[in-house]
Amino acid sequence: MSIETLLNRNVAASSALADHDDSLVPSLRTVVLTCADHRVDPAHVLGLELGDAVVLRNPGGRVTSDAIRSLLVLGTVAAVEDMSTNFQVVLMHHTDCGLSRLAGPEHARLLADFAGVEASEVGGLHVDDPVLAVQHDVALLNSLGVLATPAVGLVYDIATGLVTKHAG
Repeated sequence: MSIETLLNRNVAASSALADHDDSLVPSLRTVVLTCADHRVDPAHVLGLELGDAVVLRNPGGRVTSDAIRSLLVLGTVAAVEDMSTNFQVVLMHHTDCGLSRLAGPEHARLLADFAGVEASEVGGLHVDDPVLAVQHDVALLNSLGVLATPAVGLVYDIATGLVTKHAG
């Protein structure tokens, strides 16, 4: 696909895009942290419309120091816009995640650097089990005391298209 294809698609969509609410605060007051995997687009999986939620994506949808910093910045921006804003943070992991292919010891250093843990702690990230992984990340995020409302953990099953709640 070329950049020209993307630009042409934008022209076709631009009239509908120009007619949306331009508030910095999403209408569902929700932030979704999910995987960068192209099969896991929360707009499709969760039925989100433009302006419904803020979406952050990284490998595995993991709670990393970068993700935490992004959540803090977004919360500050939203507070400047609307002091009553109270976001629900949703972590959505999924089956058949590419990170699961890095579960072996040969990738421990890479995963440790990514997650900000010691190589000996990589097993506790549960990269090969999305349910345990989302439970771990929700517990981690909630333990930091930076959220007004506890985070919720979902797992998207790529094979069935269904999302189930597993934490929060």
